Formats: sequence, C-alpha cells, structure tokens
Amino acid sequence: MIRMAGFSPTIGRIAGIEIELHWSFLLLLLFVLILSLYTFVLFVILFICVLLHELSHSITSQHYKIKVKKIVLLPIGGISVMDLDTVKPNQEFNIALAGPIASFVIGAAFLLLIPFSPLGMIRQTVVFTAEINLLLGVFNIMPGFPLDGGRVFRAYLERKRQYLEATKITVKVSNIVLALFVIGTIIFAIYATGYSLVSREFLVFYDIFIVMFLYSGSQAELQSAYVKTYASDLRVKDALSRNFLLVDKNSRLPAIYKKILKSRTSILLFRDGPAVKIVRLPQKLPFMHDAKTKELMSRPISQFGTKIAVIKYREKLVKALENMQQENSSIAAVTDGKRIIGVILSQHADSIIALHISRKKGANNAM
Repeated sequence: MIRMAGFSPTIGRIAGIEIELHWSFLLLLLFVLILSLYTFVLFVILFICVLLHELSHSITSQHYKIKVKKIVLLPIGGISVMDLDTVKPNQEFNIALAGPIASFVIGAAFLLLIPFSPLGMIRQTVVFTAEINLLLGVFNIMPGFPLDGGRVFRAYLERKRQYLEATKITVKVSNIVLALFVIGTIIFAIYATGYSLVSREFLVFYDIFIVMFLYSGSQAELQSAYVKTYASDLRVKDALSRNFLLVDKNSRLPAIYKKILKSRTSILLFRDGPAVKIVRLPQKLPFMHDAKTKELMSRPISQFGTKIAVIKYREKLVKALENMQQENSSIAAVTDGKRIIGVILSQHADSIIALHISRKKGANNAM
C-alpha cells in the first residue's frame, strides 16, 4: 500500500474503486505477448490475482468507512491508495491481513481443483494459479515494510507502544528479514544444482532488486512515521506562498507575458469550472513574425493549462502533501472558502517539514 508516480491508465472501476495499470505492467505484458501467448495468459492470471489481493484490502477499508481512492497494479504487486490518516491500529491490522487471507483462500481453492482438472495445459494453469496465490500470501505476510505483514506486525505492537516506536521496531525486523532473504537466495543459488547457472544468476539479481525495493519502502515508512509524529501540527498555511497570479482563462499570451514581467512571478493560475489550472507557457517560440508564432500568441491561455491539486488553508500540511503525491502534482492551489489565496510547492513544504522535525527532535533530546 504505497504510492508510485507515473503513467497509469485507468482500466475500470470495481466497487467504486478506480483500477489503474502502471506503465511498467503494460510494458511487461506487451513484451510477454511477443514471446509467448501462453506466458501472456499466465501474466493475465497473475494480474487478476494481484487485483483480488488488493481489492480485499480496499473492501475491508470501505467496511471501516475509510476512503479508497484507487488501486494501481504493478509487476511486483499492487498499491491500494487510501486515506489512512485516522486509521486505528486494530483497523490497520484487519485491512493489512485481508490481502494475504484472500490469496491463501484462492490458492487453497485452486489446490482442491487440481485433481479434477484435465491433464495438460489446463492442469498446469490451475497449478500455477494455486502456487502464485500461495506465494503472494506467504510473501506478503512476512513481517517487513512495505509488505502487509509489516503493517500487521506494527498494528500488533501499537497495542502497547506508540506509533513511532512500533514503526522503528518493525523497520529493524524488516532489515533482518531482508538480510535473511538475501542469504537464503545466495545459498539456494549455490546448492540448487537442478537449475542452470543463468537461471540461478537471474534469481539472485531479481531477488536483490526486490530487496532494494522493499528496503526503500521500509525507509519511506520510517520517514512517514517521523513526519506523522513530529509534523502533525503543521498546517498548509505554514508553507503558503502568495507568489502567484490569478488570471482569466481567456487571456492571450502577449498580455500574460506582460503580467509576468510586471509581477516577477511565473506561477499563473486560472479557474476552469470547478478545477484550478496552472499555465504551462511554451518554452520556445519560433521567430516573432512567423505565422505559427502569431497563431500561438492568439490562443487563450486555457489551452496551456494543467490541472493541479486544490487544498484547504487549514488542512494538515502532511495530508496535503499526500494528496499532491497521489495526484502527481508538485504544486497545489490553496483556498480559503471559494477564494484562491496562495500556492504551496512540494519541495518547499518538504523543507519546512524537515526543519520542523529537526527542531522538535532536538528539543526532545534536550529534555
């Protein structure tokens, strides 16, 4: 349940939840289709299994009235993007556990079907479906971030410990699990004589890639815990910048360039219905007397707009940054009621949060 930026086309909705397919999964599916039609079918089955795993998280979240924004599917797993800002430890425990349970149930069901399935490709597919679900369940239940098992373990620790302390312990356990995983992979590669050298080398490199991904997710979870503990009192107003211009969407480029020179700001916003958009001006223009340039300069700026996130003035800064990340937006318009009163930039907000955490940690250490 982490977040990944990038091109993720929406492929549908289930139970009101938007389903997106990450570009890397699309690329992998196309590559596999070129190699083998049957392998492509197996990857589609993997895709369905991962989707069912993530849907179990999301539907359990909806049971607790927790908003689920979308599910993003990747080759290495899935991401349920949900609002966990106020989730209770027992709720996180059940939400995290729902995924592995679903995978185990599906895997067990297909195991029971194996004796009744026809020999050949059909039985091979049934066996694959059983194995991949059981592997998904076992892998995700390991007590390490950002896996489901890590969240289950932290939620268990939170019964007697603070959120940050529980996260720190879980991260330490994660590092031990990852180290054992690498050692186990190397031992297997050395003594597994039934596999070719190329297969064993591929397994080692692939597992190291997985470990690097998991370690990165573990550190991100620890950083998030520090932010939630020490920066929860920060509001959007603490990172507000008024260095922007609100312009009419029907304005033309010549008038816009004059306003930029006069105000010395490059952040121009305009309203387009309920949405707020930022003007992305052309970086390079042809010669001023060129016909293409004249046509470009006559266009309304609404044609150069990109939608950005809109957040409230008194909203928590951490929450606002999470919303911006989910919308792949590095800038957001800040509103007070219906008025746009400023903008926040993610890089500036990150710096404010880091400084705030440093001051609070220093104050706590001095006590």
